[in-house]
Amino acid sequence: MSHASIPHQTTSRHHTPRQQSIWYFSQGVRAGLPIALGYFPTALAFGVVALAAGLTAAQAMLMSLLVFSGAGQFLAVNLIAGGAAPMAIVTANLVVNLRYFVMSASLSRRLRLSWLEAALIGFGVTDETFIMNYLAHPREIIADEANSTNADHEANSKDDILPTDFALGVSVVSYLGWIGGTYVGVVFASVLPPGLTIGMGVVLYAMFIALLIPTVAKSLGVGVIAIASGGCCWLFSQYLSFGWAMILATTIVAGFGVWLWGEGVDRL
Repeated sequence: MSHASIPHQTTSRHHTPRQQSIWYFSQGVRAGLPIALGYFPTALAFGVVALAAGLTAAQAMLMSLLVFSGAGQFLAVNLIAGGAAPMAIVTANLVVNLRYFVMSASLSRRLRLSWLEAALIGFGVTDETFIMNYLAHPREIIADEANSTNADHEANSKDDILPTDFALGVSVVSYLGWIGGTYVGVVFASVLPPGLTIGMGVVLYAMFIALLIPTVAKSLGVGVIAIASGGCCWLFSQYLSFGWAMILATTIVAGFGVWLWGEGVDRL
């Protein structure tokens, strides 16, 4: 499977480490901007739903600031509206968001992080930012920055290590899109037509499909895995909660994919 391309830009081999970091970060922001634009209307819808569930504007904003999980936040406000106990809400969110453990573990193999960087990027892991970072091609970023004989760059290129600042750029702009959408939702909830709010929720799923389709078109194996995962998730959800069904389906089908395609699976 081909990796997602990084915007090309020629840079000087004499850039300082700080300049390199700024450049990598800016490329991450550019790559993550479509995610932020997709998050904005969904977060706007969340702001409206949160107020309707009885939360204050400050509580809705605080939830987006601290949680940054679309599925988890929508689940939480629905449970709040239904009068669920706090522990039930926390447990339900833990189950729904278990997939981020798998995503973070996978992404960590492509990064070299300090504990603070790991905390920041880990907080920013979502379905879309994971895909963007995992499919990004580190060699293109490093080659643009390079034409360099620096040993660290050569090692990064060989091991497919993603520049940390690129991943941070993707996460930061996506996070700001989510926060900005929530703010607009809670401020303008009273004037937005209900039909428009409902329709906006589709944008996030459309964007996720748009990220997946080009990769599927280049690799039949990825298409098979995607379809099989969806089918297994639906099947398991008939007997298990959706969160556990998703984790189980992802683990089983991904493991099958590793066994079937074997060598080179990290480049899928």
